[in-house]
Amino acid sequence: MSRSDASARPVIEAILHRAADEVGSTLAGALADEPDGVHQHRVRVRRLRSVLGGFRDALDTHAAERLRVAFGEWGRELGVVRDIEVRATVAAETLERAGIDDPRVLRRLVESEREAYGAAHARLVELAGSPRAVERMRMLSGVAASGVAGDPDASAGELVAAVLRTQVRRVSRVEASLDDTDERYHDLRKAARRARYVAEAVADAAPGLFSTQVEAIADAGDELHDALGAHRDAMLLAHRARHEGVRAGRAGEPSDAYEAVASLARQDAAQHLTEVPTALKRLRAAASDLP
Repeated sequence: MSRSDASARPVIEAILHRAADEVGSTLAGALADEPDGVHQHRVRVRRLRSVLGGFRDALDTHAAERLRVAFGEWGRELGVVRDIEVRATVAAETLERAGIDDPRVLRRLVESEREAYGAAHARLVELAGSPRAVERMRMLSGVAASGVAGDPDASAGELVAAVLRTQVRRVSRVEASLDDTDERYHDLRKAARRARYVAEAVADAAPGLFSTQVEAIADAGDELHDALGAHRDAMLLAHRARHEGVRAGRAGEPSDAYEAVASLARQDAAQHLTEVPTALKRLRAAASDLP
């Protein structure tokens, strides 16, 4: 029996087991605030939610959706902490590139974020000890054993090809609705992220199954995810710099530096968008090669 003719159930179970294990194994590092710990755990939570969404038609819909919602809530809490960290880093790097070392600007754009990080992380640790969190982890421990539904003899190849095509079509639908607003680009990023994570999950669970197409989808999704993430980070900095510039002016401080930061951030954002069309073409081409 070829890999494409193999049963879908072991592939789905392997994907769920791996996703659940990675969420569990990265939790302690996030709560201990190890270097990159929150980021790595957040990535694993997103991977879990992506495979639950991508393979929803082959799963116990109720159980999968409950878990998706529960970890969506947790993912938002992780996002509060991680976004503060990213904002501080992007602002510090942009100020350095702009040659701005005014301590008042550093205070408003960088140091205030770093101070906010500690309180946000403490809140994350508190939430991780709540009854809601205990229930969430209990649900996670059982999802791989009980979450698979449908025909146990269904073809892995047919299922995987259908799931990957669906994820790429989802990206294309969001692309068709782009209107140059930041939120629509963010929607495109989320769709690309799911396509990427689903493809990576397939590559891990069923190596050799449509390997060329799966790798191409994962790579193109990764490019889109990174470019659109960098675009969003830059635009958030531009908006924040302008806001803080207004506040600085009202406080009697010079505000020219904030407009310089905002201008540089907008240029960065525009540059990141130039990477998107080629990655979208590569994503569609990879999906079109699936049987």
